[in-house]
Amino acid sequence: MPDIAAVTDWSTTMSVHAQSTFLQIPQTSEPVKKPKGLGIHRTGHVTLFSPDPAASADFAVRHLGFVHAGHDDDGRHYLAGHGPDAYSLVYAPGEKGLQAISYIVTDAEALEEAAAALAKAGVAVTRDDRTSRFRQGPSIRFQTPAGHPIELITGLAPDVPVAASTRRPTAVPAPIASDHVVMRTVDMDAEIAYASTTLGLMESSRIQLPDNSPLMAFFRANKLYHCLALARADVNGLHHVQFTVKDGPAVLEAHEAMTRNDEVEILWGPVRHGPGHNVAIYFRDHVGHIMEFSSEEETILDDENYSPQRWSGGDHRSMDEWGTFPPESFM
Repeated sequence: MPDIAAVTDWSTTMSVHAQSTFLQIPQTSEPVKKPKGLGIHRTGHVTLFSPDPAASADFAVRHLGFVHAGHDDDGRHYLAGHGPDAYSLVYAPGEKGLQAISYIVTDAEALEEAAAALAKAGVAVTRDDRTSRFRQGPSIRFQTPAGHPIELITGLAPDVPVAASTRRPTAVPAPIASDHVVMRTVDMDAEIAYASTTLGLMESSRIQLPDNSPLMAFFRANKLYHCLALARADVNGLHHVQFTVKDGPAVLEAHEAMTRNDEVEILWGPVRHGPGHNVAIYFRDHVGHIMEFSSEEETILDDENYSPQRWSGGDHRSMDEWGTFPPESFM
């Protein structure tokens, strides 16, 4: 996440006069045609590095509400949410960071078409045809110009968001599925162009600086507001990963449960973001990765007539419509 404090002095927004200066109705751009891209449907799972995957998995089960789905001979631990996916989070042996964002395409034919499109675009692709208990079909991996690692796999591609079609879990907290990842990005223009052309994602909105350059950009693959977001930063890399819970009350219940014994480091929230309007909390996992549980994310049903919103970086609602601001530890 970019250092928003560098954009404006947040202390000045606390008065009524200052807030009225910053509050703006988000502007929109012209509707854009849905790109062809790679046929990405939604996020499948994320794989994070951990020096101790077993300990990270245990923490995720005991404190974050995941279900341990097993481990493989390479030391990876697989964690399921409370939705239909076999797993939503994987810890792989290694230092802290992101190994891959895994996006779902509908079937093997769509995967082959994506591989051909990447080859035509001159993108280097690594293919894995192995099958196992945790890998039921082939996958392809590649990197964006900034080095952000992406994997394409086949999987469930429902017509409605996964959380909407999942019965409300009785457990608390109860992540249902992986939804989006936010990446720190140095060259925003290059990554935005790559997301909207090569990846074929649709832009939902931007948060802009006073010179109209992008501070953040949000992209969707299907109806949900974003499966990927880019945040201006001094280095490329992961900012946070998100998992959907059932509804607003589930976010509040998760926050209460996770703060009861101070065993989870809560960074920020509950908040309601302007872009996407999702209710969210942010916290750290066992390794220190920033994670998000959120719900009620905006759905966009009419791609052809939807106009991407433009938020001002000086408008506090772009961070939280309820008026809070992210702490330095979140940046």
